[in-house]
Amino acid sequence: MIYKVPEVRLPIEVEENLKNIEKVIDDLNRRRDKGLSADLLENLKKQLLIKHVYHSNAIEGNKLSLRETELILNGMVINERPLKDEIEARSLANATDYLYKLIDGREPLTKRTILELHGLIMKEIPGINSGQFRKDEVQIKGSEHNPPHFNDVDAHMDEMFQWMNRNSHKYPPLVMGSILHHWLTWIHPFSDGNGRVSRLFLNFFLLQKGYPEIIIKISDRDNYYNSLIAGDKGDLTNLIELVSDNIRESIAIYEELINEDQRQKSWLEKYKSISSDQYEAAKSQHSFQYEVWKNQLNVFKTLLKENIQGVNSLLPQIDISIKEYEILSFSQYLDLLEDRKVSNTWYLSVRFHDNRFHKTFTTIFFFERLYRSKVLHFLGVDAKDHRGKTARKDLPPQIKLYLGGRQNGESIEMDRRVDLVNIGTWKDQLSFGIVDRKVKRDENQKPKLDSKTDNPGIVIRHFIDQILEYYFEVKPDIKRAITSHMRRQGFRSS
Repeated sequence: MIYKVPEVRLPIEVEENLKNIEKVIDDLNRRRDKGLSADLLENLKKQLLIKHVYHSNAIEGNKLSLRETELILNGMVINERPLKDEIEARSLANATDYLYKLIDGREPLTKRTILELHGLIMKEIPGINSGQFRKDEVQIKGSEHNPPHFNDVDAHMDEMFQWMNRNSHKYPPLVMGSILHHWLTWIHPFSDGNGRVSRLFLNFFLLQKGYPEIIIKISDRDNYYNSLIAGDKGDLTNLIELVSDNIRESIAIYEELINEDQRQKSWLEKYKSISSDQYEAAKSQHSFQYEVWKNQLNVFKTLLKENIQGVNSLLPQIDISIKEYEILSFSQYLDLLEDRKVSNTWYLSVRFHDNRFHKTFTTIFFFERLYRSKVLHFLGVDAKDHRGKTARKDLPPQIKLYLGGRQNGESIEMDRRVDLVNIGTWKDQLSFGIVDRKVKRDENQKPKLDSKTDNPGIVIRHFIDQILEYYFEVKPDIKRAITSHMRRQGFRSS
């Protein structure tokens, strides 16, 4: 039995995603190279450690919550939980700390370091030979793959590292990391702890390449296991996509903390002349606005998913699928408002695929800052500035959800005939920026937008209608039948 390295043939969209991630990583590393405070670095390390320990253990069945994991790593005892769960949390934290020390000391990734990591993770678990390869046969639950005989484990590990050293320059880091991660799970070198060691091993490799560590979340568990099973059959595409999605979330954590550090300094400078009560009131106002904004965008997502479900049931030749990303955190929301760097701004991607002609179009919904201003008036007449131009006053910026298109792995502008331009909030309502077709503009001018807050379901259905018509030539009479059927089925219009 030998490991057959999969032939990696990625869809164009995934290849483009990997290239974009490399650019974001380069930018993030430039910011880190400028120097970060010791407190910031410690806070960053602590947040990632807690998240990694919680999620990695939870995937393996540990029952601790994220908060309980944090308390245990801060030295507290949780009497309501089994001692084994506490031991696993402390042990994985110790192994992760050791990994950071290996990285700081530029220690190479070798068979010996993997054994040392396993020893730290499993040393207090009864009945486990920690720091040693298995001495018995094992089976992987839910997988048809039978790992190599225990007598061959050592040779398989040697082969993996030899291949890594010969080929590491041939693949992007996320692809190589995914191959090695799958390879290690395929060997299954230990009697227990293989998943936790394999995820640490992946992070060891990525950190060596200048990438942030990734955290495969408990919510990803089914997708993660299915991706490993697909890898057993020679297809690593889903695993590479999963790793790519999670690296974006790690980048977001780095950016948030760096931006938060800068924000605190600028806010303290801005508010040092006012009372602490005023300072807290300003933060509270931003927090309230954020919660309203977040809740309304979740309403938009729910309506969009409902309407997509209705179309899928009526147009078997068109498959519409939706992929969700995390909404901006409060810190990221503030970062965009203050014009700071935020890389991970995708909220949804909606993929339309025509099964007859194998034609695909994807709409990306992403967050962006909207700059606003208004014309100043004096005695009913537009005021003029010192240059004789119409005077305008800047208004507080807003965060809107904008639309972009992707075809053949490349970003393209949306068809100008599509009316929907952005989604946001007005007061406590969902608001849509719709092209005002009554106002004529030439091709080089941006369209005038009309803000619409009533009947959001109708706005969303009209958007889907236009995508189907302009990109897939679905005729209006079919669209009307779809709309009528959906209304009869009780899909919401508002």
